[in-house]
Amino acid sequence: MAKAAKAISSRIAVIVVIAMITVVGLGVVSSGVLNSASSTTASTSGSSSSATTITTGSSTSSSSSVTLSSSSGLNQTLETTNSTLGLELLLSVNSTTIPSEDAINISTQVLNTRPTANNLTASDDWAIQDLSSGPCDLGNSTNKLFSPVGLGVFRGTYALNNISSAGRPLFVWAAVSCPADFIFIGNQSYPLRSITSYSLLPKSDNGTYTGYYAVPGTPENLAKRVFPTGMGASGAIYAANGTGFYNSLHSALPSNYTLVAGDEWGQLTLLHFEVTPSNILPKVGNFLSSAPGCSPGPCIAYRFSDALVFNCAAAAATPYGCPTIYSEGVRYSAAPPVNYTVTVWYPSYNQPNEPASANCMYNVVPVGALVKPITPTLFGYCLLINSTAFVVSLPLP
Repeated sequence: MAKAAKAISSRIAVIVVIAMITVVGLGVVSSGVLNSASSTTASTSGSSSSATTITTGSSTSSSSSVTLSSSSGLNQTLETTNSTLGLELLLSVNSTTIPSEDAINISTQVLNTRPTANNLTASDDWAIQDLSSGPCDLGNSTNKLFSPVGLGVFRGTYALNNISSAGRPLFVWAAVSCPADFIFIGNQSYPLRSITSYSLLPKSDNGTYTGYYAVPGTPENLAKRVFPTGMGASGAIYAANGTGFYNSLHSALPSNYTLVAGDEWGQLTLLHFEVTPSNILPKVGNFLSSAPGCSPGPCIAYRFSDALVFNCAAAAATPYGCPTIYSEGVRYSAAPPVNYTVTVWYPSYNQPNEPASANCMYNVVPVGALVKPITPTLFGYCLLINSTAFVVSLPLP
C-alpha cells in the first residue's frame, strides 16, 4: 500500500532528529535514541502516547527522522525515515486504548520514498530479534524469507533504551497449520532457499524480490528467479485470555503494552497502547463451556456465547463456593450422559501457585461410574456479566 493511500483527515507532525555520530572502524554510524532526557510524545483525542525510534547497523548509517501523526479518535501512525536507503517504516494502530476483550488493529509497511525504483540488497540487520509478520513467521532468519518486516508485542511499557530487557515478544498470532516455504511457478511448487535482493516500485511498498529456489535433483540444484511481493504485516489482535483460532494478547486483564515494528535493514520504531476494563460483554476467550461432548469435565470454548454461566456470584464468594451441575450429554449411543459438579470460588486471591492473571478457582468432580473422580484445584479468571452471574475463562500459565 503506497503512502498516498493512507489519507489522514487531520495531521499533527512532530519531527525529531537526533544524530549521534561515532567513528566505528572505517564507517560512521548514527542513531537516534530518545530517552528520559529527550522524549517525543504525540497527543491524540482524549489520550497521550509516547513513541521513539532508532536506526542501527552499518547498512542503515544515516540520520533518521520520526514523524508522529494522528487522525480522529485515538488512531495513530508513526513514520521512521532512512534517508540513505530511501526507506520509510510505518507503524499504525486504530487506537492506543482498547477495552478488555476487544481488538486492536495494527499494521506496518516499508515504503520506497524515492520517485524511482529502489533496489536493495537483502540483509539480516535486525535491531531486535523475534519480530514476526504473521502466524507462519517464527521471527528468525530461517522463517523470514518472505517478510523483511515484522511486528512484536511486549506486555509492559518499554523504550528503545530498555526494550532488550523485555525478553521475547508475545506470539500473538492464531494457531494455524503453516506450509513450508514454497514458491509457485505455474502449477508446480518449489522450496525457496534464500532471498538476495528487493526492488520496490516508486513511492510504494510493492515490488519484487530475487531469490533462489530448489529444483529437484541429486544433488539439489538451485535456480534464480524474480517474484512479486509486498512489504508489510497487519492483523487484528484481541485482548483476550488464551488463544486458538484468533490472534490474542493471551490476557484480558487491563495492562500496558509496547508495540514494536522493525525491518531487516535495522529500522525500528515503537509505540504504546493500553487495555482498559471492559464495559461490554466479552467477545472471545478460552471459557469453560456449556457445549456437550468433552470428558472429563466441561469443554473449552473460544466465544462468550458458548461459555458456561454461573448464576451464583453470592455463593461463590463463600467458603463453600458455588456448585453447578454440568451435563456432558451423550458421548456415544451406548453410554448414558455423564454429569459433573463444577464448584467455583470467586474471588479467590493469593492461593498457593496461583497465576498472577487468576482471580478465582474451581474444582470439577464427575458424577457416575464411567470415570474415576478427579478433584484438582484449578485456577481461572472470572468475569462478571451482571450482578449475580459470571463466566470462567482460563488464565495465563
